[in-house]
Formats: sequence, structure tokens, C-alpha cells
Amino acid sequence: MKNQEDKHEYLQVKKLPPYSEKRVNNFEDLALLIQAMDQDEGIRIRGDIRRFKGGGFIFITKSDDRYCLNIVDRIYDSTTNTYTVGGNDEWIYFHNFEKVWEKLKNLIRNPLEAYAY
Repeated sequence: MKNQEDKHEYLQVKKLPPYSEKRVNNFEDLALLIQAMDQDEGIRIRGDIRRFKGGGFIFITKSDDRYCLNIVDRIYDSTTNTYTVGGNDEWIYFHNFEKVWEKLKNLIRNPLEAYAY
């Protein structure tokens, strides 16, 4: 790199988003994604849980031997016109798909709003 300006331009071109998301359109696809989930994948779902602000966000991940549900408040940020993660964390662990799915069905807002990442 010839000078500081070239370095700055190079860094901006190389800057990539931290991850990409894909909308999940229905409960059948959601179930299939959860069953096939790898360790580096996750799903964010809009919840319908009274004790969490905004119904909560539900994050699903999977480690070697279990699924993890992380439920947090869903807070509106008026400066960016988006929803963001708040406090009130709750962590729930399951050892198989059937148990996590049974729990999720009672927490998810309908119509479904979910994203795989």
C-alpha cells in the first residue's frame, strides 16, 4: 500500500457484515432448520411471552449435545427504528429436538417472524 489513503480504501473494501440472515417463512421450515442445525448456526424468533418486553426475542443455538434457548427482552430503539436485544436473560437447555420444539410452540408469536443465521 502506497499511502494512508490506499490503506483506508483497502480496509473499507474488505469490511464484511458479521453474518447474513435468511427469513424463515413457516413452522415446517423452522422445525427442519432446528433439527439440522450446526454449531455455527442460530435462529432468532420473535416471541409472544408476556414476561418479556415486546414479547421477547428467542435465540436458538446448538452445541455438541444440546439445544439452547436464550430468551431476552425485545426493545424498540427509536433512533434506529429497529428492535434490539434488552436484558432479562433466560437460558433453557434441551437434549433433543422434540423437547425444544414442544417448548417453542408455546413461545413463538404467530404469524411467524424468524431468521436463520
